[in-house]
Amino acid sequence: MMQIHDRSTTTVIPALADALLVVALDDGRFLLDDGRIACQAASCLLTPQSGDRALVAACAGGECFVVHLLTRSGDEAVLSVPGARQLAINQPAIAFNAAETITLRALGDMSLASATGTLTLNARNLFTTVTDTLVEQTRHYVGRAEQYLLDARQLLRLHGKQALMTAEKDVKVDADRISMG
Repeated sequence: MMQIHDRSTTTVIPALADALLVVALDDGRFLLDDGRIACQAASCLLTPQSGDRALVAACAGGECFVVHLLTRSGDEAVLSVPGARQLAINQPAIAFNAAETITLRALGDMSLASATGTLTLNARNLFTTVTDTLVEQTRHYVGRAEQYLLDARQLLRLHGKQALMTAEKDVKVDADRISMG
């Protein structure tokens, strides 16, 4: 450790050194190539892994912290903040770009909202699966399709103050019983 002296105080500055992370231990601790154990510092957002070369700070009291990763040994990177339960990114604009895949997962709830703007989904194919209940509420709904197939296993109910069905060629209603009026 480096000590800086002036007339009124003594300041201890942590010693910085590079080290190889040999083994990832439990609880976010790492065995270094010199035998010391270091924890991930809160400011080191990229989660260290075995094989990484890191900048390590040795603090007063013998604590060591991985403060920065110098090189990455693998091809995957995970962002996390030790001790934090939630991570928020606050910027006027954020872009996530991937040449191949973006995956969003949550074991619990997930929310996607655009309070005063437009939410746009563009895809060649769009699949939605809901295992329990799907509720849609809107003021105006406009749908356009080359073909639209709807299959209800039990009850299909269409209700409105006014209903209009138009076909250019043919309307077919097929049932064991047809009630009108």
